[in-house]
Amino acid sequence: MTNYGLVIDQERCIGCQSCSLTCKQENNVPMGQFWNRVLTQGGDHVDTPSGDYPEGGDGGTLEMTYQPTACQHCENAPCVKVCPVNATYTRDDGIVEIDYDKCMGCRYCMAACPYNARVFNWGEPEHRPEDGTGDVAERPQGVVEKCTFCSHRVEDGLDPACVVNCPADARIFGDLDDDDSTVSKYIAEYDTHQLLDEKGTDPSTYYINGEMSPGRPWKSKKLESELDDDEAAKAARRRSGSVENGYDVTPHVPAETAGGDD
Repeated sequence: MTNYGLVIDQERCIGCQSCSLTCKQENNVPMGQFWNRVLTQGGDHVDTPSGDYPEGGDGGTLEMTYQPTACQHCENAPCVKVCPVNATYTRDDGIVEIDYDKCMGCRYCMAACPYNARVFNWGEPEHRPEDGTGDVAERPQGVVEKCTFCSHRVEDGLDPACVVNCPADARIFGDLDDDDSTVSKYIAEYDTHQLLDEKGTDPSTYYINGEMSPGRPWKSKKLESELDDDEAAKAARRRSGSVENGYDVTPHVPAETAGGDD
């Protein structure tokens, strides 16, 4: 059975906010709200580092790491358990969705979510342009909404918008139950973790730390399972770091190997 999940390589993430903006546009997210956020591990504000500035030309300890955050699509989702009207549910493919016709705005799910991944439409949603954006209908006032892994795209054999439009190839989407999928291979090969795994929610989003991966290994909007044999073979060669004449297998941001004098 298909079980969709996401790998985010924090070593590749450059904090450009492309995922946040493309999500907002693709999913017709109202003004003042974001389903996808890029937080900063460092200072108290976005794009502020931790540590001290160097004095006299040396001795600085500045450091900043980006933390992309959205709905984690947990296997043991607390939001599903607390919804009194079953508006929040888990699909057969592992995606956690909301039935907006059922949602009564009690916000129990927001209180239960340890990732602060949901937003609530307190007022009538506003959009720029007024007719909205993307192919997703706006949600009405008085309901909760969140990331859906772009399920409308997935159902058409396309990757989520944030995955396709990440300029650093830091996001990889696929089937966690398929041992041959890139997400499964990266989880097995690299040092990955799940956010707040001590909560027992078993998120379907994994983060790579430490060694940089090759990133998303194909240039296409398609799901990996939708690639034809030739596309899949090229993706596999790129993932392994091999290069062939006539095909550019170099990632946007090269995978880090060893050393360097940058």
